[in-house]
Amino acid sequence: MPEPSFRYARQSDTPTLVALIERAYRSEDTAGSWNSEAHLLKGPRTNDDEISTLISREDSRFLIAEAGGRIAGCCLVQGLSDPNRNWSSADGPADRDFGTSSIGNVNAAYFGMFAIDPAIHGGGLGKRIIAESERRVQDLWGANQMVMTVINLRAELIGWYQRRGYRLTGATLPFPFSDSTGETTRDFHLVEMRKDLL
Repeated sequence: MPEPSFRYARQSDTPTLVALIERAYRSEDTAGSWNSEAHLLKGPRTNDDEISTLISREDSRFLIAEAGGRIAGCCLVQGLSDPNRNWSSADGPADRDFGTSSIGNVNAAYFGMFAIDPAIHGGGLGKRIIAESERRVQDLWGANQMVMTVINLRAELIGWYQRRGYRLTGATLPFPFSDSTGETTRDFHLVEMRKDLL
């Protein structure tokens, strides 16, 4: 894979981002792989309205990785100057408990909607995107911590984040089930992970 270039999403990227996120999270061709949640959730992961709204928000950025002239991966980052402020509804309930931190004065940024084109998964792009997102939230918002949530049953994904320096905080959150999530079971929840950015 060619060396990726990074940029922030524009409104014109909305349909491509939606398609990428759907393929990465819910596609039948990724079902059964460690990076898919298609075995748990059959409904849509996102839609054009949600992505367009997130792109337009001042406190949000979709970071895009382009390789070979196409969008190969993305993630959403949000600045959270108040660590108790609501996160985007994109990844769960609005009221979230940020738990505790090893940093005295937390200026957290949120990381979510992380997606890699399944056709090139495993080539190291994910590591580059997460490292770039950590650098950018420090530049954008002076963040000293990144926070995310992961479905508790996704042990391999949690392990992947742990190898990148993220830790489970012990905080848990209910998964935002709805009429459209298409869950195959409701026997799971979200766990919080954090990394101090030094």
